[in-house]
Amino acid sequence: MRRAVLAVVAIVLASRSVGAHHGYANFFLDQRVSIEGNIEALQYANPHVVMKIRTADSTVYSATWQSAVWLKRVAGVTGTTFAVGDHVVITGCPPRDPTSHELASLREVSRPRDGWSWHSQRP
Repeated sequence: MRRAVLAVVAIVLASRSVGAHHGYANFFLDQRVSIEGNIEALQYANPHVVMKIRTADSTVYSATWQSAVWLKRVAGVTGTTFAVGDHVVITGCPPRDPTSHELASLREVSRPRDGWSWHSQRP
């Protein structure tokens, strides 16, 4: 009985952290903005791939994409698809606080130099 209670507690705690992990309340999910710039840093890892993009005016944005596993399986994006220095255009949902310079729920990612692009199937 004690094991069952511990298992239930573990499941509840795990589900809470997953729910908190996907908190998009700080973003306008019904709006889209695009940024263009060079990748300054790239973290290709789970739970999400994160790119730091420096725009022409030197603003650094953080763009949070899907998980590395999802990107590899669904979009064909691997750890070598992008490199620091690549020029990209990214479209996603803007933050409610514009000073945070973040994008979430990415809809499009493209690399103009070779025409590579990815478009979300979500509306």
